[in-house]
Amino acid sequence: MYDSNTPAPLGFHASYARLVADHVRAQDVGPRPVLDALGLPELAADSQADATPIWVPAQRLTQALHLAARLCRDPHVALHIGQQVRPANMGALGYMLISCEHLQDGLAMYERLQSLVCTQVRAEHRVKGEWLETALVPLGDIPRDTLLWTFTMTTRLAFARWVLGRHLVPAQLSLPCPAPADPQPLRDYVGGPVLFDAPVASERVPTSWLQLPNPHADPGLHRVMSAMTQRQWTKQSRSIDQLLGLLRHRIAQQLQAGELPLLDKLAPDVEEAMGLSPRQLQRRLAEQNQNFKDLVEEVRREQVLHELRDTQLPIVDIARRAAYAEVSSLHRAVRRWTGQTPLAVRQGSPLPDGHDGTGNSVSP
Repeated sequence: MYDSNTPAPLGFHASYARLVADHVRAQDVGPRPVLDALGLPELAADSQADATPIWVPAQRLTQALHLAARLCRDPHVALHIGQQVRPANMGALGYMLISCEHLQDGLAMYERLQSLVCTQVRAEHRVKGEWLETALVPLGDIPRDTLLWTFTMTTRLAFARWVLGRHLVPAQLSLPCPAPADPQPLRDYVGGPVLFDAPVASERVPTSWLQLPNPHADPGLHRVMSAMTQRQWTKQSRSIDQLLGLLRHRIAQQLQAGELPLLDKLAPDVEEAMGLSPRQLQRRLAEQNQNFKDLVEEVRREQVLHELRDTQLPIVDIARRAAYAEVSSLHRAVRRWTGQTPLAVRQGSPLPDGHDGTGNSVSP
């Protein structure tokens, strides 16, 4: 039975991550090492509708992709695997998406229920004029790895093309990772501009896509899959991991808007999304020895250190995006966490003795 109070690692659903092992198997290579890297059993019991969800953290998925590249002797293995995504890799949500009438309907459903497929990255959609822009916001520490993000972005485009039966070409695709040694195969597959070393993964597509009809639309199947998906989402949303993931996401949103997050302001969003009253929310946090103030500090720290190490954002912008009123406040916080200045962190200097990068002291 699924214990909603037992934390499980955030990540990608096992049925999605199994794409890597399935590809290796199809190349007549034994998949066991890849499954071990993913932390998955040989039999795909996790694909059953009533199975306890198994999550593969981004770090494990990254390791599995690199292992697959070596086993298959294919530097573009992530691109090739991503093109093989099908509804079964997304569970009941996948079948619900392929049976909806228009892309717009599917997008709205995906935005609400996407945590059934991935709890470590959240897609945020925004219409700007004639463009639909989607940003993939990390929830926690995710490697800025080329294979991981090539796989992630390719599966999204491949699934949309497969569902609609059209060779969709985005106006722009941005990946938060270095370019591969040869980026041309990915650019050829996408068919449009592909940017690397972006602050976050993102897509820009015409809003006209939203009205494209779905040739697989099936009202009967859609009703059945919608009911099944809703049950799964309701069951999963009770998890403390889902609660923390939602809180972290909302905290990051407010920080990046230059506002210091307050529990009173976030509570209505949590109540709407998960059905928890403010009092229940505080109780759930207390049950896990969690403190909202510490959670804000954790998200703030992860965001600041990530942007110092992995982006070229000016320090003044990093301070603003972390809701620091003064750059000097950012300097003090970074020194408290790491024992270093922001510049030293950006340059990759090793942490001094007594610091672990979290602000906690480390005994020698």
